[in-house]
Amino acid sequence: MSLKSLLRCAVFTLASVCTALPTVVQAEDGPFAVTTGSYRFAGRDEPLVATDRKVDLWAEVYRPTKLSGGPLPVAVFLHGNHGTCGKFDKELQVRVDSGATYTDTGKCGAGEVVVPNHLGYEYLAKQLASWGYIVVSINANRGITAGIGDEGDWGLNLMRGRLILRHLALLSDWNSGVGKIPVPETLKFKPLGTMDLSQVGLMGHSRGGEGARAAIQQFRDAASPYPALIRGLSIKSVFEIGPVDGQTDRVLDADGVNSMILLPACDGDVLNLQGLKVFDRTFLSRKPDASKTFHGTVYVWGANHNAYNTEWQTSDSPGCSGTDALFQPAGRSKPQQLTAVQTLIPFFRATVGAKADPSLAAQFDPANSLPSPLLDITNVDRGYLPAPVGDAVQKLETFSQQTGKSDTGIPTTSRGVEVVHQRPGSTEWWFEHEPEARVATVSWTANSNLSKMFQVNFSPAKDMSAFKTLSFRTTLRCFGEICDFPASADGEFAYGVRLLDGNGQASRTYLTSRDVRISRPVGMSDTLHPILYTVQVPLSALSGVDLSQITALRFTFHDQKIGTVDIGDVMLLKSDPAPAQAIAQSSAKSPTAWMAAAKVQAISMPPHDPAADANTMTIVRKPSSARATSAGASRSAPMVDIVVTSKRPFPFTNAFPRFKVGNKTIPGGTIGPDGKTMTISIPEATFNELPTGADVSLSLLASAPPWKFGPLKK
Repeated sequence: MSLKSLLRCAVFTLASVCTALPTVVQAEDGPFAVTTGSYRFAGRDEPLVATDRKVDLWAEVYRPTKLSGGPLPVAVFLHGNHGTCGKFDKELQVRVDSGATYTDTGKCGAGEVVVPNHLGYEYLAKQLASWGYIVVSINANRGITAGIGDEGDWGLNLMRGRLILRHLALLSDWNSGVGKIPVPETLKFKPLGTMDLSQVGLMGHSRGGEGARAAIQQFRDAASPYPALIRGLSIKSVFEIGPVDGQTDRVLDADGVNSMILLPACDGDVLNLQGLKVFDRTFLSRKPDASKTFHGTVYVWGANHNAYNTEWQTSDSPGCSGTDALFQPAGRSKPQQLTAVQTLIPFFRATVGAKADPSLAAQFDPANSLPSPLLDITNVDRGYLPAPVGDAVQKLETFSQQTGKSDTGIPTTSRGVEVVHQRPGSTEWWFEHEPEARVATVSWTANSNLSKMFQVNFSPAKDMSAFKTLSFRTTLRCFGEICDFPASADGEFAYGVRLLDGNGQASRTYLTSRDVRISRPVGMSDTLHPILYTVQVPLSALSGVDLSQITALRFTFHDQKIGTVDIGDVMLLKSDPAPAQAIAQSSAKSPTAWMAAAKVQAISMPPHDPAADANTMTIVRKPSSARATSAGASRSAPMVDIVVTSKRPFPFTNAFPRFKVGNKTIPGGTIGPDGKTMTISIPEATFNELPTGADVSLSLLASAPPWKFGPLKK
């Protein structure tokens, strides 16, 4: 690119965050000028989406101003769960979205406005569109956002997936020049033949993330009507931001597509970073997957949940522990937005489109450095799997057996350390990782005078000569005083990796610090996340052994006086790490104009007076009732509704509310349209087991103090 074009690129890149666009094409290969249009068909009966409520077909569409050079790839964005009606708060100087009457009625109350949840990703959509994509950002307010869940679809994420597919069906009609819904003038272009629906990427934030996976899986269902409605659809990739998982009765994976999951380290809504479970399942999957797709996570220090949507202007998180916050109590965060730009844009440019450039995906491989514009904002930890488990990626050890045994039942060896095979992550209720995931937790104290090592033995010997890379996942847990101080940008820890062969030879030691920074867990003060991230060791660096007869893999901790480290998912890869020079090439088009203002060092939440909540709790017993089923009449079990109210609105969250009675936590609850009433429905038998007189409280966002309702009176 010429210097003149590069300067124009710099101006455009900065301007796009400020929503001011240039009017000329910058260069033949982008970025291009962008035009925005929209369509909105409100209050529709769409039986392929929902049969018990009306929905809108409403979206903002971003595309290059000059449409030439053939059909363009398509990206569809979907927001998460949030209020659908809001009112400006003079004290906070932002709109507070505490109502949801639009969800059911299509209207908001006096003094309220409809929340444009789908416009919160404009900073991403315009950037991606400028590189030659048509980006469609869906509004799911009517019937879905803040709506009442269905049986088997408690978070309405299957419904969200069907809404994505319905929009794609509409776009397919317009692209082909058929269908019953005419193209509105507000779209601002003639879509006939402009979209390449064989090259589609999906982005989902929060419940939109599980919704995107629901779209992928429901499109593949044997009885799905959508393949006939969306001609030639092929979804190549999905990018999720702070996604939820497990809010339907289906396990929704991202198999067969490239997948990247952005995890906000200080997420105050999806507290247990449920997206990690989706990534875990790529290692655990037993389904054959012959696709040449990669999967990964980017764990962004200092980020919260809401600031990735610029319309969600109150923080879900009270702050961060171990790192600086990128967000404020109220308002937008350009630094946090830039972490999404620096990951989502190269991901889609690398994976979606006939002209996709795979080299732009190099930054997701932890063997390579991250681009400097991202590192200038914050630290990022990466999980990575370059291909599905199969011929090119094979499991070496997953610590699936009881402590002291390898996967094949061979005894392991340890010296100067204690080892436990267990589930990774936190030991509290907010387990971040999939229940079936396992690690070896290796710990030791300063009292140990022995050289410290943990060794996985192989019998018969392993032939690794056909492989090029040894990969494993690791993290630190809190030990000693390590979590009492801010995390170091260089990491607090490094340990060694060696191979042993049948000739009694040991390889050179490879230090983990050559590739990754292993640091103390970060997160919120009471929700630290020791999440697993990936180390990749070139087998060529483990020289001095015969790779055709490896008898052991050894981890050494000689230079660490005290420590606790998790090690899991040891894999053998036939691929080399992605070429490092590709990152420099992709970063060349991310000029320093993208640099943000200084990070926010700390945030201060507004004070809260519990007495002002005026909370109430009412118990409503509901007897069993008759209902019709396909097998005839049946009776439902008697239920109890616990109805709580407060003058302090209950925020509409993406994770389920946590209603606590004594030591028992009941997830779920339905918030009323005014945001000030919540109903928790439980079977009468469950209610009868709750302890009389136990304190009752309700927790939603981490930034909101719990609502307290006093002792339970039956």
